[in-house]
This record gives sequence, C-alpha cells and structure tokens, in this order.
Amino acid sequence: MRRFRSASKLLLAATLFALPTLGLAPSQPTVVTTDGPIAGFHRDGVVQFRGIPYAAPPVGPLRWRPPQPHAKWNATLDAVSFGDTCVQNQPGLFAKPSLTEDCLYLNVYAPENYATKPEHRGVLVWFYGGAMTAGESNDYDGTKLAKMGDTVVVTVNFRVGYLGFFAQAALDAEGHAFGNYGTMDQQFALRWIQRNIAKFGGDPKRVTIFGQSGGATAVMTNLVSPTAAGLFQRLINESGTHITATPLPAAEARGATLVTKAGCAQAADAMQCMRALTPLQILSLGLPTPNFFVQDGRIITGDPYEQYKAGTFNHVPIMTGLVADEQAFFLPEISGGPPVPLTVSDLNDFINSFGAANVAGINKVYPLESYPSPSEDEIAIAEGSKACIARTFDREWSQYVPVYAYRFDDETAPSYFPPVSYPTRAFHTSELEYLFVLFHGGQGTPHPLNAAQTHLSDQMVAYWTTFARTGNPNNAMDPRWQPYSAASDDVLSLRRPKPQMMTGYGSQNTLPHHMHNACSLWDQIPLTGARG
Repeated sequence: MRRFRSASKLLLAATLFALPTLGLAPSQPTVVTTDGPIAGFHRDGVVQFRGIPYAAPPVGPLRWRPPQPHAKWNATLDAVSFGDTCVQNQPGLFAKPSLTEDCLYLNVYAPENYATKPEHRGVLVWFYGGAMTAGESNDYDGTKLAKMGDTVVVTVNFRVGYLGFFAQAALDAEGHAFGNYGTMDQQFALRWIQRNIAKFGGDPKRVTIFGQSGGATAVMTNLVSPTAAGLFQRLINESGTHITATPLPAAEARGATLVTKAGCAQAADAMQCMRALTPLQILSLGLPTPNFFVQDGRIITGDPYEQYKAGTFNHVPIMTGLVADEQAFFLPEISGGPPVPLTVSDLNDFINSFGAANVAGINKVYPLESYPSPSEDEIAIAEGSKACIARTFDREWSQYVPVYAYRFDDETAPSYFPPVSYPTRAFHTSELEYLFVLFHGGQGTPHPLNAAQTHLSDQMVAYWTTFARTGNPNNAMDPRWQPYSAASDDVLSLRRPKPQMMTGYGSQNTLPHHMHNACSLWDQIPLTGARG
C-alpha cells in the first residue's frame, strides 16, 4: 500500500512511505504541499511527482458528492507511482477499464531547476479525453512540455461516466452541489494548484487548462462555469466541437431510469441503496452513457453555446483547433465496431444523421464517386462539419477575447492502431504524441516520431508553452501566428516542414483530400455535433 486510501490507514501508509521504492536516488526532490510533504524523482531531465491525492477518496457516503479535502499527513509521501484510474469500462481508446473509485490524484512534471525562479513558469493543466466516460492521466507524459518549454505540467484524474455526471431528484435534494461531479473534481484540482503550484516553480496566475476531445469539452465547460472564474488564465481546446448541457429535468429523468434499473427506486432511501452498489454493479446496468453535462444552475448555469454568443463566459485568451482527418478515429474499424470497411449503407446512415433535409446538399458537395471508399467520403463529410462548427466558435469567442486557431495537418502522423483499410492521416488524437512523449491511447502500440515529425513536435511544444507563459503563442519562430478574425478567417496550419498561415478557412477548399470545404453548406445545418 503506497497511497493513503482512508484516514484510518494513515499510520500504515506513513510507515510504508518511508521505505525505498523503484530504486530511487538517495536525494529525492521534495515539496511540502498544504496537505503534507511529498517526494518525487528525477527522470529524463525533469522531476516528476506522481499520484498526489488532491481530494479525499469519493467512496461510500462520498460517492456522488462534491470532492472533499484529503486528510493531511506528516510522513513524506513517496509520489513515485500513478494513482488509480477512475471507474470506467471502455477498453483501449483512451484508457484501460477500472473499478476503482479511489482515483482523485494528479501528477506534476517540472523542470529540474523547479526550485529557482519561483512563480515564473507557465502551468499547463491537462484534462484527458474519452467523452467524459473514460480516460486516465497516466497516459500523458508531460516530460517534453516541461523540459523544452520550461513549464510545469499537471495531469489530473477526475470522475467520469455515471459516477462523474449523474442527476437524480433525491440526490439533488441533499443540499450539496450536484450533477457535475467530474467538473467539480477538475475545479477542486485547480484550487489545489492555486495553493501549491508555486512550490513546483509554477505561477498560479499563469495557469492554462487544456484538453483534447472529451477533455476539450471539459475545458470549454469550465470556460462558461462561474465557479471556475479566476482558476485559470488561458485555455487550449484540442478537437473540441461537442459542447452541450442537459437541462436538469431531462438529466434527472435519466437518473431515475438508472435508479429503477438498479432496483433502488422502491428503497426507503434510494441514494443509500445506490451508494451501496459496487462500481461493477453500476457499470453492469448496461445503460447508455450519461448526457454530460448537467445544467444544475450553479456549476453550469445555461446553454454553453448561447453563453459564448452573449460573451457571458470567463474571458481568457484561447488557442483552439482540429486535426485534418478527425473522423478516421471514429470509423468502426478503429472504434470497436465490426473490423470491416465501411459500406455504402453505413455511409448513407451517417449522412442521414444530419437530417433528411440536408442529404441532397451533402451528397452534392461530397459525392461518393469522388472518393476512393465510403470511409474516406465519411471522413471528408465529418471534417467539413467539424471544421465549420469550430469556425463558428472561433467567430463567437474572438468578439470578446484573443483567439489563436490552428489545424494539425501532418498526414504522416504515426497511428497506434492495427492497420485499417483506409489512410488514417491526421486522425483524432494524432497530435497528442507531438506534445506527450509516445502517447498511444491507453492500450495502443507507441511508435516514435521520425526526424521531420520531431521537428514539428518541437515547434508545437514551443507554441503551447509560450502561450501558457504569455497568453500569446508567438515566439521567435516564423510565421507569426495571427489572432483569429472573422474578416480574414485565418488559421495556422501545423505542418511539415514549417507551419503556415491560411486565410479564408471556411470559404475555400483548404482541407487536404476533402472537396469543397465551404462553410456555406454547413452553416445552414444546425450545430448537431456541437450540441447534440
């Protein structure tokens, strides 16, 4: 036993923390946090502190409650191993399955000279992807960002799925904040960072939250959350176009379905009954994943997209973008469906998902005969939709704050999946290995970057860490990254051998391999991908 599991195990844990682990050098880097002292280790030119508990384990009566302070400790905690992953059952794409509720841990990567220049460095706080139903912090190695960018990197575990986002009338009447437990975890971790990050060499007034996919949805949600105000000063959104909040009555109706299926609806105390279930029993109920997030009136007070348009969000500089072939990740050969190529019928089902009134227009702009396969046609259609949704967000945000928009265009990006029938190119998550060393999606196969890809990675790390430090990604590199404006519609293409600015992003055929990426089509279609 290495970590504190409960206050009753504090003495045993304190004894075990004094033992040597992992063959560490005698002089471990040590930081005294507001909860107690921790000892990390040196590796690859940075110091790492893994598995730091930032909140009490949300178990037993603390399930479906806001995160609570962790019990303080006196003995030094050996922060050398990652904490457990939060409960989830999705295999492989973003994390390994887990049945562990004691999971509220974070990890810190800092330059080796972290004790110098106190409160000087930018801080990058990572929220993982996984559609808010999966994900784990230990898949994201912050070494390169910390070392090359002289930045402090924090990766955070938070509750996901029905243990992270759950509304039910009896639960919501208990007198505490409710519904968005995963978001509350993120904000609780950000408060821990405000109290402690200067001791790791970071500036609590230069905090950037960043995330990809579901993690991007998390940062965009914190952008509109009034309870997140002041906890971060910049934001990076990677491949985030889905932003929705379920009205409380609908969320509570879904919660009631879960309680009924669990056999707790007729119990004298329904929530006591629900809290007595094991994580496996909850996962085994077989219900669809929850419609994150919940308009609870406190954490999320309205429709996020409407708040973007009205400017009623936390005004911070934003860096935001997509990869050029997002949908390559979501086709069934990779995402867990039948391991066979997409059929014409499958493609038609996808097109019909945009509504019968839009089928003819989509087929006209993206005719199947123009693509080598239904798979590549679907990738093109999805990219057009997502790119134009992202452009809509850029237009709304840029009225109020500086926005730096990008598109990741390296079609040689290494895939960590087995071979499939179509070219994956710049697929969803493909940019992550350029920021996090050997990222491989939980259970995939890592492939090192070649020299040209490493050069692009160096450029991206410089952009990301400069933005974290200053709120503007520009540094000594050329070209200069122009802030987004609706008039010029300008986006930075992250490509080899050198990034370049593009203008007229939504009105030209600018996406590689995709025909007629004009937003004149997609702007007429409701933001299904953003709000559905």
